[in-house]
Amino acid sequence: MNSATVGQAELFGNDDEGQPPAAAARPAEAVPAHARRVVTGSPNMADPDRRSLVLLVVDCPFCEHQHIHAGGHVGALRLGERDSRCFGRPAGRYDLGVKPS
Repeated sequence: MNSATVGQAELFGNDDEGQPPAAAARPAEAVPAHARRVVTGSPNMADPDRRSLVLLVVDCPFCEHQHIHAGGHVGALRLGERDSRCFGRPAGRYDLGVKPS
């Protein structure tokens, strides 16, 4: 870092001050959340069987927005617990149930 960058860092302080580590802030159990399956329109060229990817659109229980997670390939859907992707609770976890599509 040059002296200007160091000066700016001292001016604004350390972002980690007073924040508990993510592992300490993580709740013991995952909160249930609903997800909808969305199949991509083109095949995954990295997959030998050329299956389409599945995305999971999650209704976040922490911030009331929607977040997108990878869900595997068609025929091999991956569900289960995921870390939240929201600013409301960055260390939260939710368990994905899937609504019928």
